[in-house]
Amino acid sequence: MFRVLGFDVRVRPGFVIFMVLIIGLHGNEFGLWLAGSITAFTLIHELGHAVAARHNGAQAQISLDFLAGYTSFVPTRPLSKPQRALISFAGPGIHIASSLAVLAAMGVNPVDGDSYNRSDAAAAIWWAGPMIGLLNLVPVLPLDGGHIAQTGLEVVFGPRARRAMIIASLVITGAIAVWCFVDEERRGYAIFIAFLMFAQFQMLSATNVSGPRRSLAAAADAERSAWLTGRSGMMLPGQELSPWYRAHRALTAGRSDEARNLLVTDITSSNAHRWWPPDAAAPDQLKPLVQLLPRPLPVGNPLSEYVLADVLLRTGDTITAGHYAAASFSRSRSPASAIAVARAAAAMGDHSTAINWLHAAAAASSGQGASVADAIDHAPELAVLRDDPELRRLRAALTSA
Repeated sequence: MFRVLGFDVRVRPGFVIFMVLIIGLHGNEFGLWLAGSITAFTLIHELGHAVAARHNGAQAQISLDFLAGYTSFVPTRPLSKPQRALISFAGPGIHIASSLAVLAAMGVNPVDGDSYNRSDAAAAIWWAGPMIGLLNLVPVLPLDGGHIAQTGLEVVFGPRARRAMIIASLVITGAIAVWCFVDEERRGYAIFIAFLMFAQFQMLSATNVSGPRRSLAAAADAERSAWLTGRSGMMLPGQELSPWYRAHRALTAGRSDEARNLLVTDITSSNAHRWWPPDAAAPDQLKPLVQLLPRPLPVGNPLSEYVLADVLLRTGDTITAGHYAAASFSRSRSPASAIAVARAAAAMGDHSTAINWLHAAAAASSGQGASVADAIDHAPELAVLRDDPELRRLRAALTSA
């Protein structure tokens, strides 16, 4: 690992193997120039993403792997759709611009085949630069063009945009695969097409929606049910997979960057939720996920902020949970966040503060205090307060209301 412009850059063995394969397949000066050009422009490409992410308040790191480079970024504040599209475009944008500048400095015309084919160096830079840069703008996932298109689809499809984009990507990539199979000159692209389709099928599997037809199967799967069902033990019609469950599965498979991005994207998103909090998941399953999150903790979606505060409480980080929930309440006046602060205060032995926050929760509930009453009756941290006269009066007031 090394650092460039303040970003960690991890070079994984697959990237080195890929460069060796390129040199071995060509076995000449062109292969050396192509491997070197791909290395340079891939790094420039990912730095484009990373710099744009940092400019928009996100923390980023870069990885170079087999057939791909990628930038993992975690927002510390909500990102708008234009900001996310800009981050996606910044990589191929600087990739194309920098490679065209190199070709211009060499006196090469990028739209004249005789010009860019006059030397191995020019031909390699042409392929590794503007051609791969433009390829990344094709609107299929996981290419940058696909992420830009998905951002646009969110305007129409909302949280269903990702699944719609993955299906569209599979259709488009499948059509390209057929075209390459029919045209012998393009069969050399088969490895790249296969890589794209494999990644797309993985993404599709991760976004499967649990509908009524699958609820019985989910109930039979104890671990999955623990993440997908709430305190009622029921699933919602058309319920989505919990991002905490998906992150747990990604982390279990060794994909920590994906797990972190799933959680941060959910917490910073303004989309409405169709999933239960991971109420039945074990604390030892949740704690590694919390440890993945950046500091300061991400914010943006009041419900997701409450879920994170609840997870922090359940995993023993009481002080962080209290401060995080209090900050969330100051932004959204959510009764759930006030309840979380009360639970944290009670767990730390500050009973008067806990009761004051329960009063704040009741006031913020606009006369619908069932959630506050439920917390008083069932939250384990509040058990020590249930005989307190002030809390009893508050509980009675909630019942009469």
